[in-house]
Amino acid sequence: MERTANLKGNITDVLKAVLLSTLISLGLVLIFAVIIKFAALPSNVIMPVNIAIKIISVLLGCLIGFKTPENGLLKGAVTGLIFMLFTFFIFAALSGFKDVKFSWIDLITLPIAGAISGVIAVNIKHKK
Repeated sequence: MERTANLKGNITDVLKAVLLSTLISLGLVLIFAVIIKFAALPSNVIMPVNIAIKIISVLLGCLIGFKTPENGLLKGAVTGLIFMLFTFFIFAALSGFKDVKFSWIDLITLPIAGAISGVIAVNIKHKK
């Protein structure tokens, strides 16, 4: 019974973190798009900033979304992976599935960033 409650809490934490990360990412991407429109930034700046936005989004999603102080590494890695897949499909759908390119950098960095974020989030929640 307790194991089922823990699993349900962990799944809820991951889903909250993915949803929050997605919303934060969409907001930051919109802000960055406005900045690009008004500031003549070179095109080689876009990819590193997008990666930074995604990493920051996963970190904030884990910090806000995780309520149970356990399994931070696993929950964070799963959050990063699901967030990567979810945002891939969202941005692909927004572009009409034209010129969709899978990013191996996201596949590597986001689960790692999620795992680190999960450990940080769980340890911060545990100290409170």
